[in-house]
Amino acid sequence: MNYSALIQNRKSVREFSDKYVSFADMDVIKAYFNKARRLVPELKTELRLFGLDTRAVLEGAAGYKQFLVGAPQYMVLLSEKGPQFEENAGYLMEDLILKLTEMGLDTCWLTFTDSEYVKSALEIESELEVAAIAAFGYGVKTTKRLRLNFLSMKNVDDAAKRRYMEPKRSVSELVSLDSWGNRQGIEEYIGFYDDMLWEALYAVSQAPSYLNRQAYGFVLHGGQISLISTPDEHTLEIDARLSLGIALLHFTAVAENWAGKLQWRFGGEAAKLELPEGYAVVATCAL
Repeated sequence: MNYSALIQNRKSVREFSDKYVSFADMDVIKAYFNKARRLVPELKTELRLFGLDTRAVLEGAAGYKQFLVGAPQYMVLLSEKGPQFEENAGYLMEDLILKLTEMGLDTCWLTFTDSEYVKSALEIESELEVAAIAAFGYGVKTTKRLRLNFLSMKNVDDAAKRRYMEPKRSVSELVSLDSWGNRQGIEEYIGFYDDMLWEALYAVSQAPSYLNRQAYGFVLHGGQISLISTPDEHTLEIDARLSLGIALLHFTAVAENWAGKLQWRFGGEAAKLELPEGYAVVATCAL
């Protein structure tokens, strides 16, 4: 897949037509799941696909900021619990979502807070946890383009909030050099447009996250890059961890075009990167 192009073309939609995804395309989705990228391959995962009648039973169990997006189909990722299982879910599901984008399908990540509640609503019998949910199908085309800033969370029309997101942060806002918050020399280090490191970081800047809060950043240091989680009062832990996995998928899928296979090491010392209190090193890899 051309990840750079797919990441730029992908969009979250809040309104779907009633057109069903064909059985042939559903088979393609199931087959791709088996070979989709995984951050922690040893974790057991399963994909369940559900139809239009799922919306009625999912009401109150899942949604997008308490609003359940109506769609002809839904996909639910189940996962074994273990270290980084939520980050792995974000990584895996986003790769699957980009495959759907390549297939001409539209998607929308859905939030949830209670795995057992979702499993009960969907009558899923499994020891695995619900780790990620997304609606998919064919989006309804709209002519109006609107960008909202949710950093304020006030005076935002709820109907518009259901369909549009805030602007995402730029590459220069997401990346520091040697220590957190240091921007000096960063543009010379990462290049611009045609530079592959810039392209990989730009892919991260386009990654979906809860309300586009992007509660993370990167530090480039000593030939390595570290993903940093940042505290955010509007983002629940499960959504934050899914977003971290999505960010890692966007960076890895694009960076591996020139850097070869990347190996992420989880955790790290915050003091070395001069991180503020509450910030944490999620993962680091060599470039």
